[in-house]
Amino acid sequence: MAVSYRLLALDIDGTLLDRVGHLRPRTREAVIKAAEAGIRPVLCTGRRYRRARPIAEELGVAAPLVCNSGALVKDPDDDRTLWRADLDPQVVADLLTLYRDRNEYVISFIDRPGAKHDFFAAVDPSHCPLVNDYLAQNRPFGLIDPTWIDRLGRDASHFHVCAIGSREQMLKLRDLVVARFPGQFTTFVQRSPRYEGTFCEVLRNDADKWNALVHLAELWGVDSSEIIAVGDDMNDVAMLKGAGLGVAMGHAPAEVIAAADHVTLDEQSDGLASFIENHLLA
Repeated sequence: MAVSYRLLALDIDGTLLDRVGHLRPRTREAVIKAAEAGIRPVLCTGRRYRRARPIAEELGVAAPLVCNSGALVKDPDDDRTLWRADLDPQVVADLLTLYRDRNEYVISFIDRPGAKHDFFAAVDPSHCPLVNDYLAQNRPFGLIDPTWIDRLGRDASHFHVCAIGSREQMLKLRDLVVARFPGQFTTFVQRSPRYEGTFCEVLRNDADKWNALVHLAELWGVDSSEIIAVGDDMNDVAMLKGAGLGVAMGHAPAEVIAAADHVTLDEQSDGLASFIENHLLA
């Protein structure tokens, strides 16, 4: 490779981790070797910080975290927030009015370093079994408060709002949000294997993994052409297109593969490790 790459942006689920959520020894070793060669890893994920940080610790190298699909950048060494795409409280209020009119259950993530809670929700349990599955798995970390919507902007910065339901419901909700608020939000519809439901995620219109990476690269003096991005899902498309080299995992959807410059093997065939060993460090 002619370009000297300095930053390796890695999606977590389905890229760094295999389909059952394991960090394979070969993949871990390959990322460590890339770091030792001077290519700094950055983990980029739809996960919230609480669930992403243990992966960085298991990896065992200094790796900042782009979380919440690009709305938050954290340094796991000291929990510092390096960048966050806060939503305007009035815009959030307008969005939540739309959700309330459709009887959608809303979760809003918050950034409170060292705090026990990292999301707001109104009631637990809810009227929706798919939401209750999420709440049951995250009960210690949710601040359940029926009045949180009425206090927007007063006691927390909201940067990531989501609803949970069936895929069909969430696709319809996304289309409604896009039509009602053109150009105001970045939206994703995706599902984590950890949960039963599909998420409709709403972020600020400049919040995605790529823009978060750009902010981090500026702090480090890294040019976009010196970034490699590897991913497998729709919230990886922006960084695959923006990076100097975009790499899609072999199992990625067609839209993701179309956005990439290179396609490696799937996650069950150690696709990330294969790319690092045979292309990046060859």
